[in-house]
This record gives sequence, structure tokens and C-alpha cells, in this order.
Amino acid sequence: MAKINPSVFKAYDIRGIYPSEINEEAAYLISKSLVKFLNAKSIVAARDMRPSSAPLYEAVLKGLKEMGVKIFDVGLSSTPMHTFVMNFENADAGIMITASHNPAKYNGLKLERKLGTSIGEGSGMEEIKEMVLSGKLDGENGAVGNPEIIRKDYLKEYVKFLYGKFSSEDFSDLQVAVDAGNGMTGFILPHILKKLKIKYYPLYFELDGPFPNHEANPAKSENLKDLSALVIEKKFSLGVAFDGDGDRVAFVDGRGQPISIDFILAMLSKEFLKEKPGIKVVHSVSSSRIIKETVEENGGQAVICRVGHAFFRRKVREEKAYFGCEISGHCFFEDFFYADSAIFTMLHVLRLISRTGKKIEDLIRPFKKYFHSGEINLEMKDKLAAINLLESAYGSGFQSRIDGLTVEYPDWWFNIRPSNTEPLLRLTIEANTQELLQKKKKEILEKIVK
Repeated sequence: MAKINPSVFKAYDIRGIYPSEINEEAAYLISKSLVKFLNAKSIVAARDMRPSSAPLYEAVLKGLKEMGVKIFDVGLSSTPMHTFVMNFENADAGIMITASHNPAKYNGLKLERKLGTSIGEGSGMEEIKEMVLSGKLDGENGAVGNPEIIRKDYLKEYVKFLYGKFSSEDFSDLQVAVDAGNGMTGFILPHILKKLKIKYYPLYFELDGPFPNHEANPAKSENLKDLSALVIEKKFSLGVAFDGDGDRVAFVDGRGQPISIDFILAMLSKEFLKEKPGIKVVHSVSSSRIIKETVEENGGQAVICRVGHAFFRRKVREEKAYFGCEISGHCFFEDFFYADSAIFTMLHVLRLISRTGKKIEDLIRPFKKYFHSGEINLEMKDKLAAINLLESAYGSGFQSRIDGLTVEYPDWWFNIRPSNTEPLLRLTIEANTQELLQKKKKEILEKIVK
């Protein structure tokens, strides 16, 4: 029986340190379990640029060949491009080898079923885990038929698809700085930006899995320093940063200041609602109140969701929502298969700037109504006890348990939830004034941090 570390099976994907936790044996067995679990006849396989992705990819291909499925062999790809190929080929399943925004020592596998819907907690991950750990796959092969391997210029098809959603006339007099973080977006962006005639200054576009310049995680402000400096030095109106596998995005304004994804969500929602009144927009429990207010004031429906990529993606599809953004920078679109695409998000933002002739600072200013703490990470031995304590202490507020505990008052609210990926509690507070925010932050922390 194979010895696979059970901790690699996460809420959203399969991920761990290579090769001690994620290795070729694990990848091989996971690929076979996916075929068996879904009874798949066709699978899209792709990988990112990490050094460990190549051997893991070969192990995945070996497992898929033994199971006799039709393999769409994409090779190097971003996660959104992998999603596109799944829909383009109408495949039964997909495996994307990547550890996304995690440091270079990590790698993993993102698993998808038909139409590019994620396999995660509550949607198949438990069954995949049990199948792999049980050893029942040892020696199993040829269950479906003879393998067929298909290779095409999928990058060309993907660029053609993106170009079909926009026009070079949508973008005029734009100059933007772009930090690809040595990740997969640097492989794709030059092709689409050239077709759309968008002027840009590339930063770290070379594919380099060890990430020599900074972590490919734009959610951390320290990873935006080089981009911010470039925007200020070259006097660009906007800077855009991507993560390692191209499904998360972050923005900095003309002063090099990071822009909250909530403001991007509110700004684009208002614009989309002009053309498509009544659409649904999905936001997370940690998002600012300005999202719900903006969507409803402009005739849309705001839908709340628990934090987490797989949960968010499922909610967007279930609700048939037109648009939605998660706090970490994943933005989902109906016309991108209800999936997330960082390039799609960037192009919508650039088009709006071009259409209005306004700076991004001016476009987001109306949404800076509240004072938001961002996520406060708390190491807590007894996470449930802390949440229950706050539930009792703030019983006078409106409470919900969609994700952890949310308590709302007329002039402030908070959410506290267990992290899906780390041994932490994540606390978010928002208030009508900075003074009230600081007061409530101090008050809550005094109750639960001993």
C-alpha cells in the first residue's frame, strides 16, 4: 500500500511540500483515483512552471494512460487556461499541477470535473482522499479503454477566446505596469496584450519556478513593492500583479497604493449593472458592506458566500451569478464558464478606465465609505470556544453562521472564522468610523486573546 501524507488533501485542492509530502507516487495515484471517481472518459492535463511540476506531470500522464482515458495534453498553462481547455474540449475532468501562490518548495494538484467545476471539500475531495489512502488503486489499470493523447496549440485558442470578448478599440491611451511574478501569466499576457494593442511595461515575465524576485502572491503587500515603485517611477496610471498560476490578481493605483479587491468588485458591479440589470453578484462574508449596498442600489442581487475558492466557485455556478470576487483576488465571471480569470479581471478594469477617461483613484473613491480592518490572523488553541464566547458576548446583534460567526450592528460588524488552510482564526471588522473600528477591535481582542 502506498504511503501518502493525508494532510495534503485540503479544502480547495491537494497541496504540500515537494517531495516529502507531494511526490510522483502521490500524483500517479491521484490521477487514477480521479478517473475512477468520475468514471471519466476524457481528461485535460496541464502544469505550471515550477521545477517539480515537470516530473509530477509525467507521473500524472502515466496514471491517466494506464486508465485508458483520452488525454488532452496541454503542457504549460495557467489555471484559467486549463479551465478554458476543459470547456473547449468538453472534457469530463481536469488536473492542473500547481501550488498557485505558495512558495517554491510547494506543489499540488487542482482537480476539476465536467465544465470546470472544482473538486474540493464537500464536492468529491473526501472520496478521492479515501480512494488514494486505501490502496485500492494498486495495480488497477485499463479500466476505460485504450489511451488517446491529443495535443493542440491551446495557447492560440485561448488568446483567440479572450480577444473575442474584448476589442482593441476598448483600450486607448493606456499604459500599465504588469508584474507576472515569474508565474504563468507571463507566458500568456504578451500574446493577448499585443492583439488588444495595450501598452504595458513587463515586470518578471520570465517563467521561473523558484520565484527569485518575490513570492507570486499578490495578496501580500510586500510582494507589490517592486510594482508600486515602477508605477511611481514611470508615472503609470495603474499597476497589475498576478499570482503563480494566473487565477488571482491585485491592483495598485497611480500612487503605488494597493487597491482593495472590494473596491474592484463594487466598481465593476456598478458598471455591469448598467448593461445587465438584475444580475447576481457574489461576495464573501468578509467583504465590505459597500458591496451589498452598491449592488442593490443599482438594481442587482447581492449573494453572500463563505470564504474559499472552491466554495465561491460552486456558489457562483449554483446561483448563475454574472460576477463575483473573493477577498484573496479570485474574480469569477459568467462569460468565463462561471470560473475565475485574473486576465479577464484586468481587461475589464482597463476597459472601464479607458471608457471613462478617469483615474482608478477617482473610480473607486465613491466606494471608500467604511473603515475595514482587513483580515486579522489569530493563533488560538480552542477556536470553537473563542467563536462561542463572541456569540454570547454580542447576542444583541444580528448573527449568522454562514462561515464562522458574523455579527452585525447598524454602525459596525465583524466576522470571525477558522482558516481553511492554516491553524488560525481570521477576524474581520468594519465600522462607520476609524475610531469605532479601533474601539471594537480592541474590545474583541481583549475578550478572546488571553
